[in-house]
Amino acid sequence: MSLAIVEPTTVEIRSVTKALRLLDALGEQPGTLGVSELARQLEIDKSSVSRMLRTLEVAGYVEQDPVSQRYSLGLRMGILGHKALRRMDLRTAARSFLDALAEATGECSHIAILADQRAFYIDQAAPARGVIVDAPIGTLAPVYCTALGKSLLAFQPQSVQDDIIAGIQFEPYTRRTITDAEALRRHLATVQAAGVAFDDEEFSIGVRCLAAPIFRYDGNVCGAIGVSGPSPRVTDARLQEWEVLVKSMARDLSGRLGWEPSAEPAPAAKDTRKVKEARGSDI
Repeated sequence: MSLAIVEPTTVEIRSVTKALRLLDALGEQPGTLGVSELARQLEIDKSSVSRMLRTLEVAGYVEQDPVSQRYSLGLRMGILGHKALRRMDLRTAARSFLDALAEATGECSHIAILADQRAFYIDQAAPARGVIVDAPIGTLAPVYCTALGKSLLAFQPQSVQDDIIAGIQFEPYTRRTITDAEALRRHLATVQAAGVAFDDEEFSIGVRCLAAPIFRYDGNVCGAIGVSGPSPRVTDARLQEWEVLVKSMARDLSGRLGWEPSAEPAPAAKDTRKVKEARGSDI
């Protein structure tokens, strides 16, 4: 007796694909859509659209307005989307970005979250060769003198930012370290405007770096991604190049976590003077 592999039929696969396209169409529409509109948009006959909508409505994936008879996404879709986003692990999502950043810059890339009012390094990637700036996973660094820390702090809600600053015991790690709460507030304003934080040997002599915030689906900052290198290699010109790259990667990573920007991100610094105004230091 021979065994045969039974493959799903083409009709079943197409039905699922059509249903998914229908859900996508409803998701892209801020209001509601009627059967005829969906059929025309998806190029599917009205009877098939009606059957799919009825099936999805019973399962809670779409809802029909009782007055207009038009459809929108249902509560079940919201619940599943919320669960998917909550399960998205930042460290896992960021891995490919860290590798790409290290490869593109030839320097060590890092990612950190806010923990115990400090920047907590949860992962890093090193370039294939050369001397690197190492920040072991598990490192806790100050938020007021590291690029990752300032990225995390600058985009917190004002009340959270105020509480954190109030609890900082400023320590002058180098002559460049910010050691005053008001000076830090002014500096964070430049970080918010630029969308990126710099450090220039503020935490560690001989190290320069920059970082940008990562946002999750609800618009709150959930981490920061950055790159660090020895000062002799990290020139002002390289910082300007990295700024565009790091901000782009932070936006893409945020998008993977479900974040949708409400406005265009702040433009990159256009000259060395602006770069210098926004600096600070990170390991």
